Amino acid sequence: MELILSNYGAVIATDPKSEEIYNKIKSALKNNEEIIIDAKDVTISTKSARLIFGRLYRELKDLFIEKIKFKNNSSLFTFSVNEGISTELESIKK
Repeated sequence: MELILSNYGAVIATDPKSEEIYNKIKSALKNNEEIIIDAKDVTISTKSARLIFGRLYRELKDLFIEKIKFKNNSSLFTFSVNEGISTELESIKK
């Protein structure tokens, strides 16, 4: 499955939008699908990255690593995703 994030807007920063994307990716992962996330021209807040990718990484780490690939992601987008995952993992240690 290819998920084109720009279909959700140029900026992903709201909880409802994050939840929608999270549910779509999680459903595909549970069906053992490979997911290509096209982040062309999209900015994501660290909070949304945590709600989507941090949560997925925490819940389905092996599938996340094996099945999710990114393309057309800017360095800022990648930074936000990495921060979101790190923040989520830190929160469960506390």
